Amino acid sequence: MKKLKFLVPILALSLLSCEQYLDVNDSPNQLTFDKATPSKLLPGAQVSTYRVQVGSMNQLGNVFMNSWTRNVQSFGNGFDKELQLNLDNGFYSAIWDGLYRELKNYQAIIDYPNPDGKFDKYVAAAKVCKSFYTQYIVDLYGNAPYSQAWKGSANVTPSYDDDYAIYQSLITQLEEARDLIANAPADAEDIAPYDVMLQGDMDKWVEFANTVQLRLCLRMSQVTGAKATYRDTKLADIAGGPFLSDNVSINPGFSGGTAEQLTPMAGIYFYNTDQSNVQNRTFIAMSGHAWKSLQSYASTNYPTAGSQEIIAGSGVFYPNVTDPRSTRIFTGGIQGGAVGPRRAVNQGSSSVDVAGPTTPIPGPPSRLGALGHLNPYDQAGIFAGTAPGFPQDFFGVDGFIMTYSEACFLQAEAAVRYPALFSGGQTLFEAGIQDSFDFRNAVIGGYLGTINTRPNFGWTGTDNQKLHAIMYQKWIALMGINGIESYIDYTRTGYPLTPLSSNAGQTRKPYRLVYPVSEYVANSANVPAMSPTDPFVINALTPFWVPGAN
Repeated sequence: MKKLKFLVPILALSLLSCEQYLDVNDSPNQLTFDKATPSKLLPGAQVSTYRVQVGSMNQLGNVFMNSWTRNVQSFGNGFDKELQLNLDNGFYSAIWDGLYRELKNYQAIIDYPNPDGKFDKYVAAAKVCKSFYTQYIVDLYGNAPYSQAWKGSANVTPSYDDDYAIYQSLITQLEEARDLIANAPADAEDIAPYDVMLQGDMDKWVEFANTVQLRLCLRMSQVTGAKATYRDTKLADIAGGPFLSDNVSINPGFSGGTAEQLTPMAGIYFYNTDQSNVQNRTFIAMSGHAWKSLQSYASTNYPTAGSQEIIAGSGVFYPNVTDPRSTRIFTGGIQGGAVGPRRAVNQGSSSVDVAGPTTPIPGPPSRLGALGHLNPYDQAGIFAGTAPGFPQDFFGVDGFIMTYSEACFLQAEAAVRYPALFSGGQTLFEAGIQDSFDFRNAVIGGYLGTINTRPNFGWTGTDNQKLHAIMYQKWIALMGINGIESYIDYTRTGYPLTPLSSNAGQTRKPYRLVYPVSEYVANSANVPAMSPTDPFVINALTPFWVPGAN
């Protein structure tokens, strides 16, 4: 792919060397925001929103979906609010604050003077990305500033828009983006030199727009009345695709030159530039639920016979399959200066308590596996034997905005729910699994044949069991990569079945998050008041697509 030697941060939109791209000190050479052209805005917008996605959003999703917990062997606390479900207006406020701050770049591209269509391709890309990330604001918070947002000093206290109205606007933006691409003038500026996601391939931008619209419509799968009629119309518009034929990845020239230049997955969860581990590398541990989902009964120290039920009374038991992706996603903890045996921690437990039947416990729990997160499709050349060295070979690999596997699972869900419009559900389901194995550098072997004999985990059984299987396989595919997506799927469908932490202070996971303190301070006249119980009940504050909320 084409590599850029600079990124553009929102506050300092300057043409900088690779070593300086996050230097926000004042300089006479810096380009002020109001004078930044679309070519200067686009790469910075793409990278800065991805950093929010892979950081706080990914972390919250993985903890809420019981994939991650803390290493209780080495840390006395951490993830306490997440496990206890103790939400307040400081809880993951970086999601709201980060997305709103960084989405301003996309809005600036959309608003940039463009009378002759010169910047149509930039505007199209910005509309798709704005829709992609604004959807998460609605999905996590419900009503939000939208029509009056991102106006700078012209409106510092924007009013809140209805969440369903925002969804409609996001779909309209996607339609406008496709129209701009189809009708861009012949001399429209090529975005390839500045597009660090799809390298200016406008056919892929159309695929991305269609796939985002599909995701928006599937979020509305359980709405009724006029909303359902609207959803069905917008589904019919895109039923013929095309949908993503590859990943939407991002790479502006990630490298190990400075901490800011590391691919964010490496810098946030794995390594410093001096090859030492960041704290998250030892802090984040494999949860017992993830272990039981990915390991057979024989390879797990279940406390009693029959205790393999995922949630007591559900009638759904762990699949009893050792998934080859398991050892890629989570590797053994460090013991005696070397990688030790794999172990896990049940969320809420004060000790390491899940392992193989003969593995001594407690002991260091499994940590995130670099080969399953930082070597997508062997991009670093580890298995091909072309890697320059470990771990610096991981420092420049791609990040992932939307994976091909997610696109496959979305289409598989559409085929189950709307067979008159979409087909090929099993083929797409299995393609998503295969891509997940390829991404993790795991050998699939006979996994598909085995898992497809397991209702709720493979393509067999009732439609509801197939929907659970889709959400289960998407959860594994996105584990550690885009965990927030699986949490929103869970909120929407209840799938895949996911236990609460044993020390949870609520009887269910929240339907939404709490508006951040920044809104109550700077936009107090407009932000809705919330009580501590509001996130856990269906009321006027619940995102409209939650079953029973519309």
